[in-house]
Amino acid sequence: MLEIRPFDPDAASRDEWTEFHLHRRVRAEEDEPGEPILTDAEFEHDLRRRWPFSENRRLVAWGQGRIVGNLTLSFRREDTPDYAAFAPFLQVWGGVRESWRRQGVATALLRPVLAFMQDRGKTTLTLSTHLPEGRGFLAAIGAVEKHRNVVNRLALAGLDWHALARWQQAAIPPGSGLTWEIHAGRVPLARLAVLHPQFTTLLRDVPLAALDLPPPRYEMEGYIGWYEEMDRRGGEHFVVLLMDGENVAGICEAHWSGRFPDRVYQELTGVARLWRGRGLAKGLKAAMLRLVHERRPEVRLMTTGNAEGNDAILSINRRLGFVEYRVDSSYQVGRDGLESWLATRAPVIPANASFSRG
Repeated sequence: MLEIRPFDPDAASRDEWTEFHLHRRVRAEEDEPGEPILTDAEFEHDLRRRWPFSENRRLVAWGQGRIVGNLTLSFRREDTPDYAAFAPFLQVWGGVRESWRRQGVATALLRPVLAFMQDRGKTTLTLSTHLPEGRGFLAAIGAVEKHRNVVNRLALAGLDWHALARWQQAAIPPGSGLTWEIHAGRVPLARLAVLHPQFTTLLRDVPLAALDLPPPRYEMEGYIGWYEEMDRRGGEHFVVLLMDGENVAGICEAHWSGRFPDRVYQELTGVARLWRGRGLAKGLKAAMLRLVHERRPEVRLMTTGNAEGNDAILSINRRLGFVEYRVDSSYQVGRDGLESWLATRAPVIPANASFSRG
């Protein structure tokens, strides 16, 4: 017998938490074998934390006394700036244990998702996967693949640090007027308040293919909450900038977490349109690698994600030695399309899962 239930991190019993942890570890080993996983305490902290802009709801599928599938629904808080631009959108991620796939579990989990969309006025559902069976299921429900993100990894051992120094030096040719601005650990909040609108401008140039989403943005409250978390668990924010006076000509951003100290995660690398084609991205990436190596010599691996169509950055990554780890595909389906598909599927369980508006 299959049963779909909401999972409330604040109300869950210790037995429910124990089963949830078992499920997430099984799924992690099935979907990404060998990858590090959060401790139980850190995972529970993350699920209970209130973030300033986003809310989450969770569903679990129970079968034979075990959690066999789960979904997380993520959406913008109603009381946040520019909520109207975000209101139509809902993002969902999760999965089903291998031994329970093709038995209607994912379909059963989607029924309360549809009910949530109807209740909240959500019209566009975004889901992502890197697994062939995930792509097959999403295509079957009528979702359309809109974007591919290539996750690349670089082993820092054996890098030619002298060559990277030359790349960094070449980023500022004589007479360019560019200067370096480098932050390791934290960017002072007063400085972030000045810079983050320009970061948003660069972020919006990142290709998102055909994805229908509100314009991406950096927001100060998000940085503040993130820094509070890093203060608690240990972490560093690295920002390497090339400045044209008070204008950001280019940025490379990364973060290190004390949870997984042997790796660093590179985020946005962007160059203002006026400065493209002059080697700035190469110099920024080289400067970031040198900064991380100097600041955190324990780091052995850098991970970054780039749009499949971002040929310029992918070419630089290949020259540095990045190797493709996986490709994440993002799919979207409208509420009406999801409703039509579910109408063709016979329910395997009563549709008894619902959410409060808390």
